[in-house]
Amino acid sequence: MAINRILKFLKKDDGSISVITGGLFLLTLALAVTLSNVASIAMAKRSLTQATEAAAQRGARNLNTNSYYKGQFNEITMVKNILGYSEADPGIPIDCQRAEVDVFNAIQDWSHGGTALKRFEITSVNLDRVDCDGFQVDVTTHAKTRLAFLLPFMNIETVNISSSVSTENKRSQGFYLFGIRIA
Repeated sequence: MAINRILKFLKKDDGSISVITGGLFLLTLALAVTLSNVASIAMAKRSLTQATEAAAQRGARNLNTNSYYKGQFNEITMVKNILGYSEADPGIPIDCQRAEVDVFNAIQDWSHGGTALKRFEITSVNLDRVDCDGFQVDVTTHAKTRLAFLLPFMNIETVNISSSVSTENKRSQGFYLFGIRIA
Protein backbone atom coordinates (compact mmCIF):
# COMPACT_ATOMS: atom_id res chain seq x y z
CA MET A 1 0.00 0.00 0.00
CA ALA A 2 2.83 2.40 0.87
CA ILE A 3 4.63 1.34 -2.29
CA ASN A 4 1.60 2.21 -4.39
CA ARG A 5 1.46 5.73 -2.90
CA ILE A 6 5.15 6.28 -3.58
CA LEU A 7 4.79 5.12 -7.18
CA LYS A 8 1.72 7.34 -7.66
CA PHE A 9 3.60 10.34 -6.27
CA LEU A 10 6.55 9.70 -8.57
CA LYS A 11 4.27 9.51 -11.64
CA LYS A 12 2.67 12.90 -10.95
CA ASP A 13 3.46 15.49 -13.63
CA ASP A 14 2.35 18.68 -11.93
CA GLY A 15 4.87 20.90 -10.15
CA SER A 16 7.06 23.86 -10.78
CA ILE A 17 10.11 23.79 -13.02
CA SER A 18 11.43 26.92 -11.30
CA VAL A 19 12.59 24.88 -8.30
CA ILE A 20 14.70 22.65 -10.54
CA THR A 21 15.95 25.66 -12.53
CA GLY A 22 16.89 27.54 -9.37
CA GLY A 23 18.67 24.49 -7.96
CA LEU A 24 20.64 23.94 -11.17
CA PHE A 25 21.54 27.64 -11.30
CA LEU A 26 22.93 27.53 -7.75
CA LEU A 27 24.85 24.35 -8.56
CA THR A 28 26.30 25.94 -11.72
CA LEU A 29 27.24 29.11 -9.82
CA ALA A 30 28.96 27.13 -7.05
CA LEU A 31 30.85 25.10 -9.64
CA ALA A 32 31.99 28.24 -11.51
CA VAL A 33 33.21 29.88 -8.28
CA THR A 34 35.07 26.72 -7.25
CA LEU A 35 36.72 26.34 -10.66
CA SER A 36 37.74 30.01 -10.65
CA ASN A 37 39.38 29.61 -7.25
CA VAL A 38 41.19 26.46 -8.34
CA ALA A 39 42.38 28.17 -11.54
CA SER A 40 43.69 31.21 -9.66
CA ILE A 41 45.60 28.95 -7.24
CA ALA A 42 47.06 26.98 -10.18
CA MET A 43 48.20 30.19 -11.89
CA ALA A 44 49.78 31.47 -8.66
CA LYS A 45 51.56 28.12 -8.19
CA ARG A 46 52.89 28.30 -11.74
CA SER A 47 54.13 31.85 -11.16
CA LEU A 48 55.86 30.82 -7.92
CA THR A 49 57.48 27.83 -9.63
CA GLN A 50 58.80 30.00 -12.45
CA ALA A 51 60.25 32.49 -9.96
CA THR A 52 61.85 29.65 -7.98
CA GLU A 53 63.36 28.21 -11.18
CA ALA A 54 64.75 31.63 -12.13
CA ALA A 55 66.27 32.06 -8.66
CA ALA A 56 67.87 28.60 -8.77
CA GLN A 57 69.34 29.28 -12.20
CA ARG A 58 70.62 32.64 -11.02
CA GLY A 59 72.36 30.87 -8.14
CA ALA A 60 73.80 28.12 -10.34
CA ARG A 61 75.53 30.59 -12.64
CA ASN A 62 78.22 31.29 -10.02
CA LEU A 63 81.32 29.39 -11.13
CA ASN A 64 83.73 28.17 -8.49
CA THR A 65 86.88 29.09 -10.39
CA ASN A 66 89.28 27.38 -7.95
CA SER A 67 87.62 24.00 -8.44
CA TYR A 68 86.96 24.53 -12.14
CA TYR A 69 90.58 25.25 -13.07
CA LYS A 70 92.14 22.78 -10.63
CA GLY A 71 92.79 20.09 -13.27
CA GLN A 72 93.99 22.27 -16.12
CA PHE A 73 94.31 20.90 -19.61
CA ASN A 74 97.79 19.72 -20.61
CA GLU A 75 99.38 17.26 -23.04
CA ILE A 76 98.73 14.24 -20.83
CA THR A 77 95.01 14.99 -20.54
CA MET A 78 94.90 15.60 -24.31
CA VAL A 79 96.33 12.12 -25.01
CA LYS A 80 93.91 10.57 -22.48
CA ASN A 81 90.97 12.32 -24.18
CA ILE A 82 92.06 11.14 -27.63
CA LEU A 83 92.47 7.55 -26.46
CA GLY A 84 89.16 7.65 -24.58
CA TYR A 85 90.62 7.31 -21.08
CA SER A 86 89.50 10.66 -19.78
CA GLU A 87 88.02 11.06 -16.34
CA ALA A 88 84.28 11.19 -15.88
CA ASP A 89 82.97 14.73 -15.87
CA PRO A 90 81.77 15.58 -12.34
CA GLY A 91 79.96 18.67 -13.60
CA ILE A 92 80.60 22.37 -13.38
CA PRO A 93 81.40 23.46 -9.81
CA ILE A 94 79.25 26.16 -8.22
CA ASP A 95 80.36 28.72 -5.65
CA CYS A 96 77.75 27.96 -2.98
CA GLN A 97 78.20 31.14 -0.93
CA ARG A 98 77.57 33.41 -3.90
CA ALA A 99 74.80 31.11 -5.12
CA GLU A 100 72.85 31.45 -1.85
CA VAL A 101 73.13 35.24 -1.96
CA ASP A 102 71.98 35.34 -5.59
CA VAL A 103 69.00 33.05 -4.87
CA PHE A 104 67.94 35.21 -1.92
CA ASN A 105 68.27 38.40 -3.99
CA ALA A 106 66.34 36.91 -6.90
CA ILE A 107 63.40 35.92 -4.67
CA GLN A 108 63.43 39.34 -2.99
CA ASP A 109 63.50 41.13 -6.35
CA TRP A 110 60.61 39.04 -7.59
CA SER A 111 58.48 39.35 -4.46
CA HIS A 112 58.87 43.14 -4.30
CA GLY A 113 58.58 43.65 -8.04
CA GLY A 114 54.83 44.25 -8.08
CA THR A 115 52.22 42.71 -10.32
CA ALA A 116 54.37 43.17 -13.40
CA LEU A 117 56.46 40.21 -12.20
CA LYS A 118 54.12 38.13 -10.05
CA ARG A 119 50.44 37.26 -9.88
CA PHE A 120 48.29 39.68 -7.91
CA GLU A 121 46.86 36.78 -5.86
CA ILE A 122 50.23 36.15 -4.21
CA THR A 123 50.48 38.10 -0.97
CA SER A 124 53.71 36.92 0.66
CA VAL A 125 56.69 34.94 -0.58
CA ASN A 126 59.25 33.22 1.63
CA LEU A 127 62.48 31.45 0.80
CA ASP A 128 62.42 28.26 2.87
CA ARG A 129 65.62 26.51 1.91
CA VAL A 130 68.68 26.81 -0.33
CA ASP A 131 70.91 23.75 -0.51
CA CYS A 132 74.10 23.69 -2.54
CA ASP A 133 76.45 20.73 -2.74
CA GLY A 134 78.98 22.36 -5.03
CA PHE A 135 77.44 21.06 -8.26
CA GLN A 136 73.68 21.45 -7.73
CA VAL A 137 71.41 24.10 -6.22
CA ASP A 138 68.09 23.13 -4.57
CA VAL A 139 65.62 25.91 -3.75
CA THR A 140 62.30 25.67 -1.87
CA THR A 141 59.86 28.57 -1.55
CA HIS A 142 56.35 29.03 -0.26
CA ALA A 143 53.76 31.77 -0.58
CA LYS A 144 50.26 32.71 0.45
CA THR A 145 47.73 33.31 -2.27
CA ARG A 146 44.30 34.92 -2.03
CA LEU A 147 41.27 33.19 -3.48
CA ALA A 148 39.53 34.87 -6.40
CA PHE A 149 36.10 34.47 -4.76
CA LEU A 150 35.57 34.33 -1.02
CA LEU A 151 32.77 31.98 -0.02
CA PRO A 152 31.01 32.98 3.21
CA PHE A 153 30.20 29.43 4.29
CA MET A 154 33.77 28.10 3.78
CA ASN A 155 35.71 30.78 5.73
CA ILE A 156 38.86 30.32 3.60
CA GLU A 157 40.64 33.48 2.44
CA THR A 158 44.18 32.32 1.61
CA VAL A 159 45.87 29.12 0.50
CA ASN A 160 49.53 28.19 1.08
CA ILE A 161 51.46 27.04 -1.98
CA SER A 162 55.05 25.85 -2.23
CA SER A 163 57.58 25.08 -4.91
CA SER A 164 60.83 23.10 -4.97
CA VAL A 165 63.36 23.34 -7.79
CA SER A 166 66.76 21.82 -8.41
CA THR A 167 69.27 22.85 -11.07
CA GLU A 168 72.83 22.13 -12.10
CA ASN A 169 75.25 23.20 -14.82
CA LYS A 170 76.28 20.66 -17.43
CA ARG A 171 78.84 20.72 -20.16
CA SER A 172 77.57 19.87 -23.59
CA GLN A 173 78.72 16.44 -24.71
CA GLY A 174 81.47 16.13 -27.29
CA PHE A 175 85.20 16.16 -27.76
CA TYR A 176 86.86 19.47 -26.98
CA LEU A 177 90.42 20.28 -27.96
CA PHE A 178 91.72 23.48 -26.35
CA GLY A 179 88.16 24.75 -25.85
CA ILE A 180 87.06 24.04 -29.44
CA ARG A 181 84.49 21.33 -30.02
CA ILE A 182 85.82 18.71 -32.42
CA ALA A 183 83.09 16.07 -32.23
